[in-house]
Amino acid sequence: MTRRIIIMVSSLLMVLGLIMLSWGFRDLPIDERPEWMAWQMVLWPIIVLGLVEIGRLIGYVKKGLRVRADRFKVIIHGIPALVVAVAPAGTFTNLFGSQSLWSLLDFPTAKVMAALWLAFTLWTSWEVDVP
Repeated sequence: MTRRIIIMVSSLLMVLGLIMLSWGFRDLPIDERPEWMAWQMVLWPIIVLGLVEIGRLIGYVKKGLRVRADRFKVIIHGIPALVVAVAPAGTFTNLFGSQSLWSLLDFPTAKVMAALWLAFTLWTSWEVDVP
């Protein structure tokens, strides 16, 4: 029962986080995003999704299983997601040109999706080893 309540609360917190992020971006020109907003965008889904996953991982450890991180997945998925999420607006346009598909990574939608990608990567990279 407690796990279901935590899942419901984390879902509500994720919706509230998306609303807050969207509200923060709503009136800003794309190149005027404050630095705190980039880090809030990254930390919010990591914390909220972690509420559920930490409980699951602790349950595995209590059952005597060993939990370890898949570092390869964290590096290959996590680093690009982090770069896209926190790069200042205009970075990809300046590097690759405005007509490049890469320039689309400068838009707020891509940055929010990258933050969720990072959170998903960090919490799904834990594997359980049977002793």
